[in-house]
Amino acid sequence: KTRLLSVKVLNKKSILLFITFLIALLLFGYILVYFRIYKPLNNGYSSFGSIPILNASKVSPGYTLIAPYNRFNQEGKNPGKIYLLDLWGNIVHEWRPTHQALYSKLKPGGNLIVLLEEPSQVQGIPGGGNLWRIQELDWDSNVLWEYKNNLLHHDVALLENGNIIAPVWQKVPQEISQNIQGGTPGTEINGVIYSDVLTEIDKDGKTVWEWKSYEHLDPQIDIIGPLMVRNSWSFINGIEYLKENPIDGKEGYLLSMRQINTVMVVRKSDGEIIWRSPKDMLNTQHDPTLLDSGNILVYDNGLFRIPAPQSIYASRVVEINPKTNQIVWQFDGGESAIDKTKMFSAIVGGAQRLPNGNTLITDGVRGHIFEVTPDKEVVWDLINPYETAMTGKFPNNFVFKTRRYGPGEINWPKKINPPLSNFQYSLYQGLSKIYPK
Repeated sequence: KTRLLSVKVLNKKSILLFITFLIALLLFGYILVYFRIYKPLNNGYSSFGSIPILNASKVSPGYTLIAPYNRFNQEGKNPGKIYLLDLWGNIVHEWRPTHQALYSKLKPGGNLIVLLEEPSQVQGIPGGGNLWRIQELDWDSNVLWEYKNNLLHHDVALLENGNIIAPVWQKVPQEISQNIQGGTPGTEINGVIYSDVLTEIDKDGKTVWEWKSYEHLDPQIDIIGPLMVRNSWSFINGIEYLKENPIDGKEGYLLSMRQINTVMVVRKSDGEIIWRSPKDMLNTQHDPTLLDSGNILVYDNGLFRIPAPQSIYASRVVEINPKTNQIVWQFDGGESAIDKTKMFSAIVGGAQRLPNGNTLITDGVRGHIFEVTPDKEVVWDLINPYETAMTGKFPNNFVFKTRRYGPGEINWPKKINPPLSNFQYSLYQGLSKIYPK
């Protein structure tokens, strides 16, 4: 009996020991999978609390270029960082420019064009008076080319001849500025109103062509929006070069003019404005692009949109047919007022039509980047995890706008990580339920 009792006690101890060992092994495996498999390949997270890829079968493949933005810094020293992210939000490459980056775009060969800024002694100009510069960086962040101008701002377009074009501030002549309508009275800069000169710059830094907006805008039509300041008339915050514009098929430019709530097409040969978006359709918009269909895609911010039962303070992305002046597609936060305000970027923002017909949207103030299908399903969603230094009471993950580059679009100078396989996606989709963000 004593021997039998000892065997039973021993068996219980063995079972308890085995169970303890099994629990420890499972716990070790749980930690190992998280830190060695899941976490290294999943730095990004979505607003849904999951991995960024919500529907792998519908996501447009590629890499997303972002430049987290921090305008304010100590002693004027704030080198920026620019990241190339895979669909999981992981960094596959990064650039370290000499100054803070607002926005960047890739050239087909893999070099980077970047708009940089730093605190400046120049005061009294729209946009904060920062010294702006444009640089071309190679894959290793070496500066290959640079252009400085303390009146540059906001965006840049790459031309087929290798030149670039960017907006530059210039004072509006008094005989014209006295006729400019709209805006908040008394908000000029010492009585001066600025507007943009669209400036083409060659590789030697010389101006080879320019378009002075105040010579072509019409004070009776191009009226500064309500609640806007009168320090500038145009305020170009988005540019796209058009080899063939959608109105008459000739060379031109697609421009977003924030102060007058207008997107327009300018014919290059004579500088004429040949199309304007309909009055009150857009408000403080950004990032117009011409689609293959001839329609125009725009991020419509809506900062000063006049409230009405059907129009609240919220942002949306719209696709406009410039031949009919009708909105043929749009995306916002949802049907209700609460839902609509969940997509609201008072300033900045962007939209890009992807090769598969989806649209990549940047709700820039919140650092929220997401992809939607034509039928408005959200299939990819990323909260920018790469914060810059705090500029107020809360962390800052602000981005101006972003771009995704698909397979074959860029000739990468060096090998970068290939997209994950369907098996890997399924694995990480399952793990994301075990390791929620």
